[in-house]
Amino acid sequence: MPCTKMDGIHLFYLSVISACLIVLSYLFIDRQTVWFLAAHHSRHLPGLKLCANTITDILKKLIVLYYIYYFLKKFSRKVGNLDKKLVLTCNAVAIGQFLKEFLKYVFGRCWPETWVCHNPSLLNGHAYGFHWFTSGSTYASFPSGHATFIFSFAASMWFLFPKLRWLWALLAALVTIGQVGMYYHFVSDVMAGALLGTLVGVGIACHKDGTA
Repeated sequence: MPCTKMDGIHLFYLSVISACLIVLSYLFIDRQTVWFLAAHHSRHLPGLKLCANTITDILKKLIVLYYIYYFLKKFSRKVGNLDKKLVLTCNAVAIGQFLKEFLKYVFGRCWPETWVCHNPSLLNGHAYGFHWFTSGSTYASFPSGHATFIFSFAASMWFLFPKLRWLWALLAALVTIGQVGMYYHFVSDVMAGALLGTLVGVGIACHKDGTA
């Protein structure tokens, strides 16, 4: 499906609206959501962990395998149109992951929960906020890598394989619900990852002459 100038306008408005929602979430939603979910032990809900991690874990393995398959076909000069579309999606995911690592360093945000080495978190010491240009896994909550991953995948597939848009939207929704429900990330972390992934995915899928 062709990507039009209107899609670019929609992405611009999406970015502006998302940025405003991220700020509002940081101020009024993030802490309250984590406190509520932790108090109600949402991590015990069946299926949430599957949604949060397993979907992206499977896709990661498939992408690695596909890169190997693609380069073997490239070497034998048997690359078809389907192969080119799929490698665009793989590239979108890879670029999205590279960018989110840089942004994690820029923002240096504390996690909702303590994971490793007694890292400061909202639920352990009420640590909340950004530590600008701070490297390391201790301050790496913003943006969500899982949200960036699934939205760069889903957004590129949305344009490259439009007949299955319901599936791409479903996968993105499931990972989003899982990450928030398990309070691995704040709501604004997931929103920022979703925005980053969408911009990368659409940009890669529509990079050639405005068409997918």
